[in-house]
Amino acid sequence: MSVSIKKIAGVQSVKVHLNKGLVDIRLAPGNKATIAEIRKAIRNDAFTPKSATVSAVGKLVSKGGKLQFQVAGTNETFPAVSTSRHPWQKDVGQEVTVNGLLGVSVNGTEGGTLQITSVSASSPVKE
Repeated sequence: MSVSIKKIAGVQSVKVHLNKGLVDIRLAPGNKATIAEIRKAIRNDAFTPKSATVSAVGKLVSKGGKLQFQVAGTNETFPAVSTSRHPWQKDVGQEVTVNGLLGVSVNGTEGGTLQITSVSASSPVKE
């Protein structure tokens, strides 16, 4: 599986932990890799993608009164919910770094809901 994931542009490193059922993927700053590409590579190697712990730079946006996270560089957008009492609304429209748990959608190909655990001001990306 690591060979398939390493072929995705922007992937810096991959560590597969078969006993734990985990893959640790590090992406280069400024990469254009999408969660859909990564999950496709995992499925192509006969594994089932599950939820992912993520740290990503992007913008929190509000559409129709619902919080979403738009990933910088790819513009992938994920419905978002906070898992603490932090008022994320103050961060809407700002570029931030978000940490959280990205679920799997019903069809398993696209990202599901992003459960935000923390938000911090984003620093400029060095390419």
